[in-house]
Amino acid sequence: MAKYPLIKTTLKDRLLGGHYAEGLPLPSEPQLAREFEVSRMTARRAIDELEREGYVYRVQGAGTFPTGKRFRQGMFRVRPFKEWARHPDHRTTVLRAMQIEATPEIAIVLQIQPGDPVVFVHRLRMAGDEALVIEKRYINASLVPGLLDYNLGVESIHETMISMGVPLQRVEQNLEAVNLRQEEADLLRVPLGTAAFLLRRTTYSGPKRASYVNYWVRGDRYAFQDSFEP
Repeated sequence: MAKYPLIKTTLKDRLLGGHYAEGLPLPSEPQLAREFEVSRMTARRAIDELEREGYVYRVQGAGTFPTGKRFRQGMFRVRPFKEWARHPDHRTTVLRAMQIEATPEIAIVLQIQPGDPVVFVHRLRMAGDEALVIEKRYINASLVPGLLDYNLGVESIHETMISMGVPLQRVEQNLEAVNLRQEEADLLRVPLGTAAFLLRRTTYSGPKRASYVNYWVRGDRYAFQDSFEP
């Protein structure tokens, strides 16, 4: 089983927790490789993903540095899937829908054990022939037996889970800007490194985390807005 997701998660927790001082470099790739008992290539892969997501930056000859505190402000809501699907020009393609074993990173996010069953749904939202949103969703499979029997190209997974008797009571979400990797760039038909929104959402059923989803959203086609009482 790949170890780099666990390294990435551990380093991200350290970065968000202020473990590494701003202005000082992180441990080098050889040092991280020794700490986590992995190859230098594995350590580099974890750092590469953290750089892509904006948590660190590299300075040639000096090392890898934390980008600093991320200031959090505001609130926003995301248009429900059923409203998206209702539009006659909109469609959703299910790229993959299957049961998989939880990787170390997903196990941490869903508060389960590595290797536990997880429902993985990979969807692409289109407007006409234009790809706009990539969705990768991970669901605690023990909560949703039979979910894969539904037509997930037209059904809202959130509402389907509720109809299956899973109460969904709280959502945590985070929106940030990223540069697209090759996989996401190819699906959205834009150049490698194009800026996009990455929306991460965790949904709770009681105290348990039921679902975790990443949305990559084309920044040149989407805007987020909200209205609320000040």
